[in-house]
Amino acid sequence: MSSGNRPVTIKSIAQELGISFSTVSKALNGNPAIKEDTRRMVVKKAEELGYTPNSLAKGLRGNSTKTIAVIFNDIENPALTFIFRSIAIDMANFGYTTMIFDSQFSKARERANILTVLSRQPDFIILEPNNTNTENLQLLKGMEHKLILQGARYESMACHHIHVDYFQGGYLSACELLSKGHRECLVFTQPLTFPISRLYVLGIKKAFEDYHIPFDDDRIFVMPSTIAAGFKRMQELWDAGQKRYRIPFTGIMTFDDNLAYGVYKSAAQNGQKIPEDISVIGFDDTPITEFSAPPLTTVHLPREKMAESYVQILNSALIDHQTEIRTFTLEPYLISRDSVRNLLK
Repeated sequence: MSSGNRPVTIKSIAQELGISFSTVSKALNGNPAIKEDTRRMVVKKAEELGYTPNSLAKGLRGNSTKTIAVIFNDIENPALTFIFRSIAIDMANFGYTTMIFDSQFSKARERANILTVLSRQPDFIILEPNNTNTENLQLLKGMEHKLILQGARYESMACHHIHVDYFQGGYLSACELLSKGHRECLVFTQPLTFPISRLYVLGIKKAFEDYHIPFDDDRIFVMPSTIAAGFKRMQELWDAGQKRYRIPFTGIMTFDDNLAYGVYKSAAQNGQKIPEDISVIGFDDTPITEFSAPPLTTVHLPREKMAESYVQILNSALIDHQTEIRTFTLEPYLISRDSVRNLLK
């Protein structure tokens, strides 16, 4: 990008703001010595002026920085932690340092993270986009050979993709409940602007359609993927005076296991039993799921295969210097345990 016919540089940003070149450089590189207000001001001005990868790509085509940048949305998620750790350990064997950034499902934070990452000129970028709007992806145009996108497929980006079929995951969750007689179900998920959350819900709706059962969108509740958020939503639905839920339901499908454990916690507090009163299905299959009480029925996220796929792409591109663009599509599968009651028996 450019201002007039001149490329936007750190120097031009500094001139616009009336601050030093050094301050702008440190702010864009996330130097902790720079105050947060200053960093935000610099990032905002960089965005306004169009300081994008087009002005940074020269550095990326130059010498290797021996760094890999990972931008996820919830680095506390055990599955994402496992993937990051696998990448970091494997690539360290070749002298690479792996950086991680958390966008926390915020489009603005994702954009700031991308700009910060680009200012550090990594050899490869891994991004889990948090919005179906691809505006932030435009920052990465021209860098497709050094980019892996996780989650939904983005046909506009001819880059590496690691795609997990969340549509199938949602479909499997709903079929598990429907096949056992559950007709009134709730869905706890991330906002539907998050690509894989949207696919998850579409899979659920497809299952209801196949079972010829109407699905009510009012039974979809969006929230952060935390135990606290799942617990809070359940408590909001609970009528303490009547000792029942304000919405009739027998089953809950959750976008991840954390939300499922929020349901567990609320049920215990309200004297409800799982699965006798509430059937619950999670997603991810974190290590604790088989040890919960009762063990949680969940959709297994193939995190080991995901990590392996990342390492294959990085090794191929960075170590073997291959230019082939690669896509991996991975299938989740249901693990049936004890948190779903069969109403047909």
